[in-house]
Amino acid sequence: MSQQFVSIIVTCFNQAHCIENTLESVRSQTYSYWECIVVDDGSTDNSSNIIKEFVNRDDRFSYIYQTNSGVAKARNSGFAKAKGNFINFLDGDDTFLPQKIELQLRVFEDHPKTMICICDHQHYHVSTKKIAYYTFEPIEEFPLKQFLYNWQNGVAFPPHAAMYRRTLWESYEIPFAENYHHRSEDWVFNIIVALKQQPYFFLNKILCTYHHDKANYTADIFNSASSAIYAAFYIQSFLPEGIQSDFLDHTVKKSFNRYVESKKVQLLQSSGNWRLGNILSKPFFELLRFFKKLT
Repeated sequence: MSQQFVSIIVTCFNQAHCIENTLESVRSQTYSYWECIVVDDGSTDNSSNIIKEFVNRDDRFSYIYQTNSGVAKARNSGFAKAKGNFINFLDGDDTFLPQKIELQLRVFEDHPKTMICICDHQHYHVSTKKIAYYTFEPIEEFPLKQFLYNWQNGVAFPPHAAMYRRTLWESYEIPFAENYHHRSEDWVFNIIVALKQQPYFFLNKILCTYHHDKANYTADIFNSASSAIYAAFYIQSFLPEGIQSDFLDHTVKKSFNRYVESKKVQLLQSSGNWRLGNILSKPFFELLRFFKKLT
């Protein structure tokens, strides 16, 4: 395999408890020709000292500090310093498996027209300390429709599952949306990329781990549903006119259904009484039935 320089851009905010594992997963890659740019988004804990230890031990690591401005600006700042032919983003609490970079580079070498390679991933639940394996829907070569209508149901992938050719940015100047300040920013970014109609390749192999705390499951569902609605209104503003209303209608209905279901569970749990919980949740059942007729 030919030598290609890879830029790994790590974003960190108050993640002293996990950033060492993240950076160690980069250092342990079987492919060694890379740089790792760590952008500290204004951490107030011990993150900077841990990062600097890696910088001092291995000159492939570098450190950028910025006042707290959000993950989008942090990723854009890291990319501005990147020198690699290939780009990989990584959040400060997630990890690579050892062959991640090597195997995705091999895909690019075997498929010269591919611009984005997505690998499969696993979930590590912080609260239970267990790894969960899911069956993810393969990403199509041109996945815009998949990303629009099925992101929340089997298509979504974390940022570090994707590797990009640098030429994608050079051709289209694709930034992370710094003016979007809600969850689901990864969905927004992937729609922006998919709109460019550049070929993807899905590598059906688990090469990275997404770390997620589901200690409060119902709150997580609620936050996910509400953030999807925020994201949908933002996304529809730059979609072609022919699909704007259909996409927005589809996403809002689906997200509202998820919200109602999560609210129902919250009411049942907080009541401490199953019969009382059922009475309290009855209006939400009615709303759910109504919206299911519309979808």
